[in-house]
Amino acid sequence: MPTDLGWAALEWTGTEHVIASSDAAGFRADSQLILAEQELVRVGYRLECDAGWRLTGLTISLAAAGTDRTLVLAADGAGRWRAGGRPLPALDGCIDVDIDCTPLTNTLPIRRLAWSPGTSRDLDIAYVSVPGLTVRPARQRYTLLERDEARGTARYRYESGSFRADLLVDADGFVIDYPGLWRRIGAGPEVPA
Repeated sequence: MPTDLGWAALEWTGTEHVIASSDAAGFRADSQLILAEQELVRVGYRLECDAGWRLTGLTISLAAAGTDRTLVLAADGAGRWRAGGRPLPALDGCIDVDIDCTPLTNTLPIRRLAWSPGTSRDLDIAYVSVPGLTVRPARQRYTLLERDEARGTARYRYESGSFRADLLVDADGFVIDYPGLWRRIGAGPEVPA
């Protein structure tokens, strides 16, 4: 069953609406963002993951006055990537993707990996920058700080380079609060596991 997720940007003007669904075949998300950070842009993306929450496909497009660009990535779930049918060896070993203008992609490693409080994981990810639509490998670390079973939430520390944020997520691993950057403004029914 599809569900709606929404976030409001806190550091700049922007909103995101995602329609997400999950079943035995995997997870899918279809998103639209309106951002007014450096310029006013509309960003849309569709991502698909296999049943193990490993990315298999991403199409991301950007539109603004005089600009219309699209990036299409395919991944095999084992760390090999292609763009426009060509291999991207620089991304070899990257399982997850991080699109820098959305909190949704933080969900992928949270759902993909087994966690217990205090567990840290260093991950090589494919980092997509918006508005440039460039992709490069990056190293990130996630640490499960705490789980609140009564509230159905958990807090993960996200680190990349000198950046660090403690993300509050719901029981499905979707960000509720990304301090200073994103706050959830709505969510539909839970996405099935």
